[in-house]
Amino acid sequence: MRLLSQEEMGRLLPAETRAFPGPIPTQIVSSEEYFPTAQTAQQQQVEARTRALGDELGRRHGLSRRAFFRTASGMAAAFLAMNEVYGPLFAAPRAEAADRAQADERARGLAGQFVMDTHTHFLKDDTRLTGFVRMREPSGGRAGTRGWRESRRASRI
Repeated sequence: MRLLSQEEMGRLLPAETRAFPGPIPTQIVSSEEYFPTAQTAQQQQVEARTRALGDELGRRHGLSRRAFFRTASGMAAAFLAMNEVYGPLFAAPRAEAADRAQADERARGLAGQFVMDTHTHFLKDDTRLTGFVRMREPSGGRAGTRGWRESRRASRI
């Protein structure tokens, strides 16, 4: 669903080039449903702190910042940066960011953990919710396309 004008679409930059390539996003990017808000001051602080930790700890491990961020210690460093800016949200001690063996041990203990990636969708005021929900009902095989066609028909009424 595209809700942006052509002019707005022209002003968007891909997340791969716009956003800091750290282990955790530090700003909102667009899914072409809405124009993203500017990076907040706190998000800028998290990004700056994440970069600094990546440089410092990456060098200590003999890695580039980018390579360091691919490790469990790099992820711990990003959580640590968020804790420093937003308060204690994550159980990420500096020791895990500084000691790759310690971070790897914890990461192994989390293997098999269920992670759900969720996000919300923007709906216009005139969206017919019945059709919107019906076309997303779980169904097997080709029945899913039937639900989509029915919702499109209902939305034209």
